[in-house]
Amino acid sequence: MNAMKAGFATACITPPPGKDIPGLFERRLALGVHDDLYVRAAALDDGTKIALVQVDAIVVPEQVVKQARKEAQRLCGIPAAQCLIAATHTHSGGPLFGGFLSEPDETYMAFVAGQIAAAISEAFRASRPALAGWNRAVAPGVAFNRRFLMKDGKQRTHPGKLHPDIVAPVGPEDPSVTVLTLGDPDTFAPFGCIVNFACHATHMNGLLYSADYIKGVVDTLQGVYGPDFGVVFLNGACGDVTQVDNRSSRPMELGPWWAERTGRCVGGAAIQAVAGTEYRRGVSLDCKSVQARAAIRPVPADTLRKAKQVLRKEAPNAENVETIYANESILVDALAKKQPYRRLEIMGVRVGDGLFWGVPAEFFQAFAQEVACASPFPYTCCAELANGYNGYICAEAAFDGGGYEIRTARSSFLEEKAGSKVVKAATALCRKMHDAAGQKMTSLQPVWPQYRDDSVLDGINQLGGKKRK
Repeated sequence: MNAMKAGFATACITPPPGKDIPGLFERRLALGVHDDLYVRAAALDDGTKIALVQVDAIVVPEQVVKQARKEAQRLCGIPAAQCLIAATHTHSGGPLFGGFLSEPDETYMAFVAGQIAAAISEAFRASRPALAGWNRAVAPGVAFNRRFLMKDGKQRTHPGKLHPDIVAPVGPEDPSVTVLTLGDPDTFAPFGCIVNFACHATHMNGLLYSADYIKGVVDTLQGVYGPDFGVVFLNGACGDVTQVDNRSSRPMELGPWWAERTGRCVGGAAIQAVAGTEYRRGVSLDCKSVQARAAIRPVPADTLRKAKQVLRKEAPNAENVETIYANESILVDALAKKQPYRRLEIMGVRVGDGLFWGVPAEFFQAFAQEVACASPFPYTCCAELANGYNGYICAEAAFDGGGYEIRTARSSFLEEKAGSKVVKAATALCRKMHDAAGQKMTSLQPVWPQYRDDSVLDGINQLGGKKRK
């Protein structure tokens, strides 16, 4: 094991106006830019090279991941399998998603793949000796579970502000902001961090490109630590977590003000975590992946028959959402016949005594908490929408309860037991990587600055009648 090095780099991926902005039922064509979209890469190297990459996009399709990994390996020698590439899930990004009325743009996909590879390569080129340490803080009051049990016994997604039939949320949220900080070995000054927090990036939702609240997270950190401070944001398990508080009478949490509010709150918590970090001596790296096999849900014959009837009368359109779901049912049926199973890459990245693990789907928060509770690591962070996209992975109870996330479409097509399969695979991976670390884990020791500024002691020495030694 060599002394660890780390570096950060960014690359802009803002498309030109006129392109699709995926994420809603309506088709939105961009009129311009509210704030630029970026790839943000962190490079870690102790002899084992690892990259962790944020992409300001609603998803990163597997095709883009494969192309980016291949090109990154060519540019800087990092093994393709050691790049974790995750979408922030902004609903104001470029055309990378195929679903509802949106389709991916092949030219833009190739461009994003190239920018990911370029950012990874530049991050390694900029690498410098680094200390590393984990810490967490809390950002309360900005993320909420959006699924509710109603008085009729059913579950609803976003039932509406103060809906009289709300009984209780059916899942948790997590206010934790977990941060891996990289610092200078001589000055102990932080020069970058990787932030993990779980909340849908659905504040903006307009006709302008935007990184959503993630821009506020980055701006807040760089406002304190300087414009060259590296930031990578990995969104957590937010499949059922959003910024909208349905049990509050405050206005709907949409638009730039709310995006900045969430970003500042999360960024402020990240600053607290960075400032309180205890760096560790002897931090080592590891990267491993396993697969979870999940079937595609079969579309019932009666559903297909009705879908075809609907589409004979009316083309898919946002004014009648049932036409969109009819079309999606037919597309999922074709997908299932072509490829009945999906192999989900579950990737773990260990840095010292903490772990990031990625799942290529929109993951319900309760699953991530289950993995974290079973993990032997003190810091276990789920990064959703990592290394591909396979729609929602919902709690099994949701399929009986109802709600948006379970409706069959290219945004939701995996079997009901997919979540438990991922939890099992991820938990086993955590334990395997912890066991493999062995002595490397037990030998981690906190490290502190070793210099002394004697002038600080002058007043105390004078009061005690002592001379400086």
